[in-house]
Amino acid sequence: MNKNLKLAVHDNDDLTILSSLLQDATLLVGDMGYDAEAQQFLFVAARFLTLADGQKRRRLMGVHCAGITAVRRHGIDLRRSADVLSLLSITFSGMSIDLIFSGAAQLKLETPTLKIFASDLDEGWATHFTPNHPDDHPDGK
Repeated sequence: MNKNLKLAVHDNDDLTILSSLLQDATLLVGDMGYDAEAQQFLFVAARFLTLADGQKRRRLMGVHCAGITAVRRHGIDLRRSADVLSLLSITFSGMSIDLIFSGAAQLKLETPTLKIFASDLDEGWATHFTPNHPDDHPDGK
């Protein structure tokens, strides 16, 4: 198995790499949180990957977003901690880090800077599930 990935994201090129690694990752609503005092947003995602031999796997990745001044959400009920979200993309507008999920759910992490740290947390597990979702990006893309 590959060694654990560790990434530091400081610009849009880095973010493109992280977004592609986390495309189709699943997150439990209860596995994310915001610490306003520390200005950090944390989440754990089960990222999807296909190995060179064709084996499909899920692998946990912890993600730490620093310098977050506020969090806005759409289509996510924090009281439903067992709900599963499917991540489509992560972008940075210069004013916020935007996490877009299937089902038109979205998180907007307000920050003037792009500072994200991510690391694999385990070796993962085999899965027969291949991500499949309708094109339901809020912008229709």
